[in-house]
Amino acid sequence: MELDMKAIGKRIKKLRTQQNMTQERLAELADISSHYVYELEAGLKTMSCPILASIACALHTSADYLLFGGASYDLEAESPSRHDQLEHLTSMLTAPQRNQVAHILSVIVPYLKE
Repeated sequence: MELDMKAIGKRIKKLRTQQNMTQERLAELADISSHYVYELEAGLKTMSCPILASIACALHTSADYLLFGGASYDLEAESPSRHDQLEHLTSMLTAPQRNQVAHILSVIVPYLKE
């Protein structure tokens, strides 16, 4: 499967401009250069998974939306499903990292019950 970098770039630009964010501000939030943001938005460059995650977080969306489009997923929406939030947060973790999170939750959850 080949990714459409021009379409990904258009989605990045669309979200950035909807949030009244400059390329410089997105670059700062994602810890990349503003020229790289320009190249991504123009579909001239690809990005690594960590950079994709940084951009998605900076734009308050999911990596899935940036890659494939469809309905935008706003991570700061007023009432997103907690399950969806947890799923999104853990989707970018490795299997060992997910196991660590599950272990931490298994320790914490009994103390949260009333």
